[in-house]
Amino acid sequence: MNNQLLTSNVKQIYSPQQIQQRIQEMGGQISADYKNVDVPVVIGVMKGAIVFLADLVRNLKIDSGVQIEFVRLSSYGAATESAGKVQAPYLELPDISNRHILVVEDIVDSGRTATFFLEYLRAQYNPASLKMAVFLDKPSRRVVEVKPDYVGYTISDLFVIGYGLDFAEKYRELPFLGELMNAPVEG
Repeated sequence: MNNQLLTSNVKQIYSPQQIQQRIQEMGGQISADYKNVDVPVVIGVMKGAIVFLADLVRNLKIDSGVQIEFVRLSSYGAATESAGKVQAPYLELPDISNRHILVVEDIVDSGRTATFFLEYLRAQYNPASLKMAVFLDKPSRRVVEVKPDYVGYTISDLFVIGYGLDFAEKYRELPFLGELMNAPVEG
C-alpha cells in the first residue's frame, strides 16, 4: 500500500518539527531531575513507545548514562477502544530492585495499562523512585486515576496514529502525529 493511500484519511495534529522540539524540552526537564541519579532505568512499553523512547533518550544528558529495558503491554489489540483488560505478553526484566525507574509510554488513555505496570514495578522491584514519561496524555478517557510525571502533549478524545502509535499495526512509521479520520468503531 503506498503512503498516499495510507495517509489520505489522516489529519496531522503535530508536525515532526513540533514533536522534536517538545521532546527536546522534555529531555531537558528529565535530565535536570535525574542529574544526580546513578544510571536510571528507562523502560519502554512496546510497541507504541519505540519511536518516542528512541528520540527521548537521545535528548537525555545524564552523566552516568541510562539502562534501557523493554516490556510489551496492551489493552487495545486491533480495536479503537481499550478492551478493559491489560495483556502482558512480555514482562521480563532483569533485577532492577531499588533503582530509579522511568517508564516511557506512548499514550495514557484509560489508565489501566499504566496503573497495572506501575503497581507491578512497585511490588516486584521496590524502586528508589518511579516516574512516567508519556508522549500523549488523554485524561478525558480515564477509568483509573494515574498522573504522568512528564507529558509531551495533552490531547482531547481523538483516535491518534503515527509517531509510533498504530491502528491495527498500521501507521506507526508516520513521522507526525495525526488523527485517524473515519476509524472503524468496535460495536
